[in-house]
Amino acid sequence: MFTMRLLWGLRLPLLIILIHLLFPNRPTYKFHAEALITFKGSLGGPQQLGCSIVKYPCQMQWPCLDCYKLKDPETQDRKPGGRRSSAIIGSVIAAIVVVVILVTVYICLMRVKKSLRQTSEVASSMPSPTVEMGRVNTQHVTAFSPQNTRQLTILELEQATQNFSRNNIIVEGGFGVVYKGLLQDGSIVAIKRRLFALTKDFVLNVKQIAHIHHIHLVKLIGYYEDSHQQLLVYEYLPNGNVGSHLYDSEGLPVGRLNLWRRLSIALGASKGVEHLHSLVPPLVHTNFRTSNVLLDENFTAKVSDYGFCKLQTQVDQAGSSSNVDCFLDPELSFPQNFSEKSDVYSFGVFLLELICGCDAHNKNMLHPDENIAFQVKNSVDLDRVVDMTLGYKEKHGARRILMLALQCVDATCRRPSMAQIVLELERIQREIAPMYSQFNDEIGAVTLGSELFQ
Repeated sequence: MFTMRLLWGLRLPLLIILIHLLFPNRPTYKFHAEALITFKGSLGGPQQLGCSIVKYPCQMQWPCLDCYKLKDPETQDRKPGGRRSSAIIGSVIAAIVVVVILVTVYICLMRVKKSLRQTSEVASSMPSPTVEMGRVNTQHVTAFSPQNTRQLTILELEQATQNFSRNNIIVEGGFGVVYKGLLQDGSIVAIKRRLFALTKDFVLNVKQIAHIHHIHLVKLIGYYEDSHQQLLVYEYLPNGNVGSHLYDSEGLPVGRLNLWRRLSIALGASKGVEHLHSLVPPLVHTNFRTSNVLLDENFTAKVSDYGFCKLQTQVDQAGSSSNVDCFLDPELSFPQNFSEKSDVYSFGVFLLELICGCDAHNKNMLHPDENIAFQVKNSVDLDRVVDMTLGYKEKHGARRILMLALQCVDATCRRPSMAQIVLELERIQREIAPMYSQFNDEIGAVTLGSELFQ
C-alpha cells in the first residue's frame, strides 16, 4: 500500500520532466505552477490523498504553488491559458499511453501467430503412415479408404463423357477405351472403361491403388463397377505423355525438349517408381514405359498405370502392339516373375528414348529384332546416338544419362535400384545446373492428351 501511495505521489515530478521534454524553451517556473494546478485539481485537495507529500508541499525539494504566486503575480491572469496547456499535456500523455498499449498488443499477436504457424508446419511435415499393400482385406479397406477416392455413379460418368461419345475418346489402352470427361464438380478427368472382360476383386484392387499418393504418380479419383463394365477415373494431365514431345509418328526426334527439361522429367518419373518400390511390400509397376509417363500443365512428370498388373486380363499381358516389347525385361521367363529389377530395365529403356529422342522400336532400325537398347549398347561413340536436336554444350550431360541407362538395361545382378537411380540423376542435375541458371524456356502449344494412358 505504501508503494502505491508513493508512486501516486510521484506523478507530479514525472509530469514536470515530461513538460521539460516537450517544451524546453518555455520558463520553468510557469510550467511547474501549471502542472501543480492540474495535479492539485485532479486530487481534489490534500484531504483526499492523505499523503504527507501533499500535506506539506513547500517542504518538498521542488517549488510549491504559493511560492510561484509570490514570484509571478501574472499567474492569476494566465490561469485560463494554464488550463489549456494542461489539457494539451494530458492529451499528449494519453496518446502516448494508447500508442504503447497498441504496440504491445501488436507484438503479442505477432508472437502468437508465429507460434501457431510453426505448430502447423510441424504437423503438416509429419509423414503419413506406411500402407502395407499385401495386407488389404475388406475391414482394412473400410477403415482406411481415402475420402478423395469415391465410387461414382454411372449417370455422372455418362454425363461427363456425353454418354461415352466417340468424340471424347483419347486412346485405347491396356485397360480399355480412355475418355476425356468433365465431372459435376468441374474436374476434368480421364475415364478408363472396360466392357465385359471384367477383373475379379476389382474394388479391392482399386482401393489398394487409392491408398498410394505421391506428387509423381497420377492420382486415382474414383471408380465404378456393375455386371458388365468397370471404370477407373484418373486426374487428367493436359500435356499428354512424354513420347509425344520427343518424336513424331515415324519415331524421329522433334526437338521440343532441352536436356534440362528431359532430366527433370526423368528425375520425376524415377521418384514415382521409387515410391512404389518403397511400399511394404514393394509394388512392382510391370508396365512402365514412355507412354505411361504423363505431363501436367507445368511439365511435371507423373507415372500412370501403377498397380496395372492387378487389373489386367490374360489378353492384356501380351505387351505392346509390336512383335517384341522393347520395355520388357529380356531375362523374364514368365510375366509373373516381375520384380523391382524388371522395372529398372523398363526405366532404362525410357532413359534411352529420352536422350536419343526416338522411339525404342522405330521404323529406321536396320533389322526387325533391333531396338534402341541394342543400338546404344553396340555404339562406339555415344555422341552419335544422342538426340541431334540437343545443343553441343548439352552433350556431356546427355552422355552421363546414357551411361546410367546402360546400367539399367544390363544384366539383372548389375542393375542399380530405383533409389540409386534417383541419387545419380540428382547428381547429374546439380552438375549441369549452372548451364541452365537462366533457364526460362517456353514450350509451344501442345495437343492436349494426345496419347493419354496408352
